[in-house]
Amino acid sequence: MKVLFDTRRVQKLGRVALSEQLLRNAGLAEGDYVDIYFDAATKRIIIEPASETMGGNGTSVQASGRSA
Repeated sequence: MKVLFDTRRVQKLGRVALSEQLLRNAGLAEGDYVDIYFDAATKRIIIEPASETMGGNGTSVQASGRSA
């Protein structure tokens, strides 16, 4: 289910600040690692808690060139 928490402006360096409530609901805290995906078909950015290995499950294509 998709829930709108807030509308934020993209900051000068491309940053978007996430509210404390959103982080808490996602089970995230400052310093946690996240995986960031971009769905080109829908132009959506997806942020998920990082996998245990902090590199994904090996099935995703990484645009950054890092190995999975």
